[in-house]
Amino acid sequence: METALDPIIYKDLAEAKAALARHGIVIIRSIETDLGPAIIAEARNRVASSPQVLRGLDEEQLDALMEDLRKKAMRSAANLRKLYTRVLAQLGTEYIGDLVKELDGISALFTWDRVEKSVDTVNARLSEAGFDPIALQDPEAVSESFSLELSERWPRSFATFRQLADEAARQLEGPTGAAEKRTPARKRSGKKSTRKKKKGKGGGKKPKAG
Repeated sequence: METALDPIIYKDLAEAKAALARHGIVIIRSIETDLGPAIIAEARNRVASSPQVLRGLDEEQLDALMEDLRKKAMRSAANLRKLYTRVLAQLGTEYIGDLVKELDGISALFTWDRVEKSVDTVNARLSEAGFDPIALQDPEAVSESFSLELSERWPRSFATFRQLADEAARQLEGPTGAAEKRTPARKRSGKKSTRKKKKGKGGGKKPKAG
């Protein structure tokens, strides 16, 4: 990639990719440590604010319900963390043309709308027990640092990276870039041509005896 791109674009793209990865890692860590507890807190508040439904549960049933809600909340947070980790790993590819095609999907995943869906399994369990669903109101419901990263720093960093990635992809579509993208195929064809040369050398006509 380096030989096919303008050196300045290559340098800026590498720096933008590193910055985006740093913000993504902070988001993932916040999800790992803060999202599950935030969901559990909302679920507890919902149960506590529904005395009529609570009267229908004995102590053992209530304990079982709260433990089930806790497990579902932590599992939802873990699943989202794994998803974001896999998506963030895509930034490591050197095939910019392929990465640019994935940017719309990456952009759609790193949003508050996607994080909000983490309460779905908890809400399903609350509904089974007769309680109303919960909702995380905004990113600050997870943590202040999470809100800052997801709502401000990540979008700004992503926009910069995307602009540079688009420009890099356009350069790679040019004559030099097209040749660079075909490098793996050129190497394979080179091996074939070597075999042909060896065959030609051994299979030529023998010189006539004097």
